[in-house]
Amino acid sequence: MARGYRAILELEGTESAKQTADRLFHEWAHKKYPPGGSRAGVECDAEGIYRFGELTSKRDETADVVATRLSETSEDKHYERQLLEMVERREGGDQWIMRVYALHATKESNYDQVLWIEVTPPREGEWDAKPPALVRDLITEGHCHDRGMPLSDSPQSVADEEQVEQLIGWIHDERRRASVVVAAPLTDGNDSDALEAEYRWKDILRSLTKDSLGCASYFLLSPEAYRQFHARIGQGCAMPKGSLRTYLPGFRSDEPTDRLRHRVLTAGTLLRGYDEKNKRFRSELSAIIARTPCEYLWENGLDKELRRAQALLDKKRLTVPTFHPLRESARTVKLLDEKVRQRVAESFSVAASDARGSAEDSREPAHEAQEGLAPQTPEREVGAGSATSEPAPQRGQSQHLAWYEPLRRLIRRFLPAFNPRSHTELESGVAALESGLDAMNETHAQLAHKRAALEDELRVAEELLEEASQQSQEIEELKEEKKTLVDQLLEIQQEKERLSKRNRSLEWKLRNPDAKDGERDFVEEQLDESPQSMSELFDRMTQGKYESVTRYVVLSDPNAMVDDIMKLEELHGSRYVAAFWSYILVLRDYMRARESGDFSGGNVHDYLANPPDGYRTCSASRHKSNESDTVKGNEKMRRERTRPVPTEVDPRGEVEMWAHFAPTHCDQNAPRMHYYPDTEKTRKVYIGYIGRHLTNTKTN
Repeated sequence: MARGYRAILELEGTESAKQTADRLFHEWAHKKYPPGGSRAGVECDAEGIYRFGELTSKRDETADVVATRLSETSEDKHYERQLLEMVERREGGDQWIMRVYALHATKESNYDQVLWIEVTPPREGEWDAKPPALVRDLITEGHCHDRGMPLSDSPQSVADEEQVEQLIGWIHDERRRASVVVAAPLTDGNDSDALEAEYRWKDILRSLTKDSLGCASYFLLSPEAYRQFHARIGQGCAMPKGSLRTYLPGFRSDEPTDRLRHRVLTAGTLLRGYDEKNKRFRSELSAIIARTPCEYLWENGLDKELRRAQALLDKKRLTVPTFHPLRESARTVKLLDEKVRQRVAESFSVAASDARGSAEDSREPAHEAQEGLAPQTPEREVGAGSATSEPAPQRGQSQHLAWYEPLRRLIRRFLPAFNPRSHTELESGVAALESGLDAMNETHAQLAHKRAALEDELRVAEELLEEASQQSQEIEELKEEKKTLVDQLLEIQQEKERLSKRNRSLEWKLRNPDAKDGERDFVEEQLDESPQSMSELFDRMTQGKYESVTRYVVLSDPNAMVDDIMKLEELHGSRYVAAFWSYILVLRDYMRARESGDFSGGNVHDYLANPPDGYRTCSASRHKSNESDTVKGNEKMRRERTRPVPTEVDPRGEVEMWAHFAPTHCDQNAPRMHYYPDTEKTRKVYIGYIGRHLTNTKTN
């Protein structure tokens, strides 16, 4: 399911939040669906639901557009709330919803003027929502902040001690909802070349902000500010030079496990994502950085005050009028009028034909047909002036006119040319009137039926709205429960790591009873610190700083694997990184145990079933030593699992990697790590693939 977008922007300036929302919404709507010719623009100045019907965007895309304007003011006039919404139903059934909420409060509130913008993508859509143009326009104006922290569309420079203190204060602010992305400098800034490099660095970083506008604020440390920041932010909470770190809301520098939430994008990852030709970072890298801040705000952004404002505005949907700006209602009336007149004309034509036939059969004198007829009036259209004045009607004529003129006017509603000269024509007119009234009654019955159906739909909508309100409350409660469980999980993981380290220390002492603690090799404990992202895991395996690991386990083709690894980071963030790192260490210890003779025979699955003391292991249920015969026999699936290895491992320069690790059994489509252990020649394990589940009979 695609993720939506939300930004909460506190405003400064003379313009109220409602005025700003109204201006931005209509500017955005007019740019998207520009008015012109017979095409009306999107306007919703009064409260109500505006059904515009099909509109064509500037990209020549057609959508059924419904705009809504709702407002609510508290009884004491201290709170003003407003919603501007656009629902676009596009070809193929996709529905996009844009909502712009505004709140102004004068007392007992966390806000003065605030907007929050939400974009909801199609329920089954593949693409996450991105910041809409109106957010970019608003942030570019330069009056937005989050609890005092400015929100901008480009990195803000941090150059002196005062600015460093302010930045650290924003990072620690518990009220903050937007993430803080801090970029470390490239150099020490010792000469003019270094300063020029820093200037270019800031310019390049601009391309990383577009996907997280409103959800994150970016800061670039100068070389001197970097030294001060590194010293004051807390141990293990800074980042290396040339890298970025994202500080999510709720930062806890004193909790080691909390550091895992605040991801580091290393210099190596940034370098791989840099487009040398266009002198900017690739869009995939911007999406990776934006994922965590945008996801946090979408899931956790609204406090009780903003949720209450949404609930009050939603209730007003049932009380506001519905408008049809493109005059669908007028067209409907015209079509109805034509339908009635057509039916009357057909009836009149048949009646006239019957009358002519009767007249020919009877062959009565014309003067007999005129007997008792209502007095004639000059033949003219109703409402048209007469060229000559009519003679005053005699008394008998006046009595006839008293009933005749209203009847003629009524019939002319359906038969404009009605001007009878005989009883037969008069009877035909009355028949036409009857036919017209029948048509009106039939239409009235249809409309009454439609109204009853709409009333039923309205009742259902009211029930669904009430149910949605209850579900919304349940969702908020579940989010709180999820947050509690995540905190508990972090505590459990921290305790697990502590006990694991303690266990290995005791095992080492058991094997070395006469040795002192100072003689212990603490490389093992350093390996227990998991990388914080898939990109950091890739760096550990390729940059030569973890020789104790890469001596036994290597990536068989790093350049070919990096895209799949980075795609995992884009889709899942750091969700699986600790598991994959632990599997790499398991493979490393498997080879170490074979080398030392502590494990003499069998494959990795045998090792997991009976692990020797002092070596890392994992649940055997996370490991598969082989693939099914169906996968092996399918050429496409076989090729996906055939990965490069040195020719000394296999003369073909490649080998089928059937064995793999799966970080969870709950999802058949979860990522996999495929490998090949060469226990005879190079005595290394070659990891050929880390990424999304390869094709098999169960994957989608």
